[in-house]
Amino acid sequence: MTTAGLRLVGRLAGWSGLCLAAVLLTYTLASLSFDPLADLRATQPPTPQAVLDARAAELGLDQPIPLRFLGWLSGVVSGDFGVTADGHAIAAQVWERAGTSLRLFLPGSVLAVVLGIALGIWGALRARGAADRLSMAAALVLLAIPVFVLGTLLKILWLPVNQAAGTDLLPFSGETTPGADLSGWAEAGDRLRHLVLPTIAIALPQIAFYSRYQRAAMLEVLHSEFLRAARSRGLTWGRAIRGHGLRMALIPMTALVAFSFGLHMAGGVFTERIFGWHGLGDWMMSAVERQDAMVVATATLLMAVLVVVVGWLADVALVALDPRTRGERR
Repeated sequence: MTTAGLRLVGRLAGWSGLCLAAVLLTYTLASLSFDPLADLRATQPPTPQAVLDARAAELGLDQPIPLRFLGWLSGVVSGDFGVTADGHAIAAQVWERAGTSLRLFLPGSVLAVVLGIALGIWGALRARGAADRLSMAAALVLLAIPVFVLGTLLKILWLPVNQAAGTDLLPFSGETTPGADLSGWAEAGDRLRHLVLPTIAIALPQIAFYSRYQRAAMLEVLHSEFLRAARSRGLTWGRAIRGHGLRMALIPMTALVAFSFGLHMAGGVFTERIFGWHGLGDWMMSAVERQDAMVVATATLLMAVLVVVVGWLADVALVALDPRTRGERR
């Protein structure tokens, strides 16, 4: 295996270790803080202690937390995520919830990365111009607005448009129209209309974040020695930027996208709640309200795996963009 391949395998192992540590920490904190039997304890007349003990044994609460975690983790390997606090199999919901989150979050994130990088490069090439100053001001405003406020503002701003049209051109809630018997292109169009506003809510803060960082990285490249050396070899300004500058400016973005992905996923939790999408974030928030440690751990695991995948893909992109890393020795 090449040095670059060994480096990527090592990085994947490191990311996986962090994923496992995050899930262990979440499981431990949730187990220490939550009381899944709280509803049973609050019943009137009081629930008999024998019933409470039997329920605790059924949920594994009579075992130490490390043993509970190892038992849960061994079940996860075989596809068994345990049961909820009310006795339902978690596996029956987990993939549906994960699919909903992916359908909501990935389009907005991909759009944000593409537009954020493009706007950052465009702003650097027109640094200190009127358009650049305007885009910088807009980015600062977007970064200052919390995600849950932005989502609510989008709904408020679009409401008059729906009212003027006499129909929900862009629906505010859910993944599909309740009760609509649609199929084929009609169903795809309905899902797309429901996706527009949540995608904008997810993408706008990320576009602002990535564009500011990409602008700074591109400005640094534009004033670098290697770009001047490329010009001295007879390359035009445009060819020097396309052939050398863009690649070097994109290298720091790979790490930024990887490390900020988890942060933006946290914002996606609020987006799911605001727009009525029942994905992992909404599931986790409901589990916290029900004091259900198993569901919280499962949702955390899936989110952590997604972050690991994105982080590893960023490492692959870094190797492709920067030839110097292919000869690095660990």
